[in-house]
Amino acid sequence: MPLEIGGGEVRPFIRYKASINSWEMSSADGGVVEFEWNAPAVFDVEHIQLGWLHLAEGAREWQPWPNNKQTPKPDEKEWKPGFVVQVYSKALFGSDPVREYSSSATGNVEFIKKLYNQAEAEFGKGVVPVVKITGAKAERIGKGNTRIPLFTIEKFAPRPAELAVEGAAPAQAQSAPPKAAAAPAEADEF
Repeated sequence: MPLEIGGGEVRPFIRYKASINSWEMSSADGGVVEFEWNAPAVFDVEHIQLGWLHLAEGAREWQPWPNNKQTPKPDEKEWKPGFVVQVYSKALFGSDPVREYSSSATGNVEFIKKLYNQAEAEFGKGVVPVVKITGAKAERIGKGNTRIPLFTIEKFAPRPAELAVEGAAPAQAQSAPPKAAAAPAEADEF
């Protein structure tokens, strides 16, 4: 058996690089490839995890906050408040349809805050926002410049089985079927 030394399990991921206005995802060979948002995706912002994120050349460390309540910084490293959100799309991500999206960068954080705030009224209903990324807007925040992804929530759809949340109860039946309930064939659009 070959010797394997490394950082353990690496989950498929996506990231947005505001400096070059580019979305990227991990590839099967361990690399990173750029992709275009040419289909909607589900962002599970209801189950966002907040925490401390430390990024350095070739290193990523994550310390989640229990119950999303900020804790003291773990040590003297340059930790920043960040997030982790699961994103689902068969159309965009193919055989790895669930991707982890995490960041502590200002543009990414602002995007997730806006998405969370728009979707919050639907939390607890067993539905997730189906999001279309429509571009990015350059903004000056504090002393720096960034780009914030622009988006629309196309609809709310039943949570895909791939985004099942451990320990969460299944969605409760409602007295009238919601308009967002999709037929199985429609679920393939994202």
